[in-house]
Amino acid sequence: MTSKGILIATRMDKKKAVELTRSIFNFLRKKNIDVYVETRLSPKFDGLYAKDLSTVTADLIDCVIVVGGDGTIMRVSNSLNQSNPPPILGVNIGSIGFLDETNERKVFKDLEKVINEEYIIEKVAKITAYIAKKNSEELKLSNSLNEILIISSKSSKVLQISVKINGVFLNRSYCDGIILSTSTGSTAYNLSAGGAIVFPNLNIIQLTSLNPFARAGLKPIIVPIDSEIEIELLRPRLNAKIIIDGQQEYKEIQPGSLIRIRKADSEFKFIRLSDDLYKNYFKRLKKKIIGVGLKVPLEDSPEE
Repeated sequence: MTSKGILIATRMDKKKAVELTRSIFNFLRKKNIDVYVETRLSPKFDGLYAKDLSTVTADLIDCVIVVGGDGTIMRVSNSLNQSNPPPILGVNIGSIGFLDETNERKVFKDLEKVINEEYIIEKVAKITAYIAKKNSEELKLSNSLNEILIISSKSSKVLQISVKINGVFLNRSYCDGIILSTSTGSTAYNLSAGGAIVFPNLNIIQLTSLNPFARAGLKPIIVPIDSEIEIELLRPRLNAKIIIDGQQEYKEIQPGSLIRIRKADSEFKFIRLSDDLYKNYFKRLKKKIIGVGLKVPLEDSPEE
């Protein structure tokens, strides 16, 4: 590994996450590696070593260690500079942590592998939503690593949407909402809603309806990531919400709005401690998604 240094980001609502972060910080410092922490964590390090995630690129930092779970990875992926983000190593301290590569029990052994460059990089695509304006301009929303969720603003009311792909009309139906997921996000909300699991380096967008009405409902469909998907909100007097990776929420999307989804202008990179992406992925999939008898801790909660 080069000498640009390592940045650590963490969830701060769990004491053991902060404690593990400090232990990782001290471990790396003893290895004579320059170590930084995300800005909001710096008060716990005497206000020193801080870097704003939005300024961090692969030109400045070798990698980012993310202590938490998939939710923390979503937050960090959306906060990092999108032009050239450094790869991340996820450290799971929660329940499933499917995107994480290591955990609190073996993190220091695995950090030795990272320092010695005994890893491969998994590159994955992101997608972006745009809201069309009346003057033909578009409002660009945040990039998404997992999914873009379009749902009704009222839980008891269903949307009526029209779906076009590359300008070709596909479907008009009633539903609670629609998920547009990447291959990375295929194992998240998309999977719970009946969508397919997709290998991470397949560049696709998957459309999965939430509770579609009767025969008019759109079945899950997978299209190439360079497709443009257009969702039109047809139902009068019913606003929608757009939620990006479960992190950022855009409210009061007006009836008649056009929402377009395209491939993002940046990709994301994960550090995988393996010499084979297939073995790495299917091992994690079997252990954390497909495996029988998954035990989720009673105290499991999303990052605050």
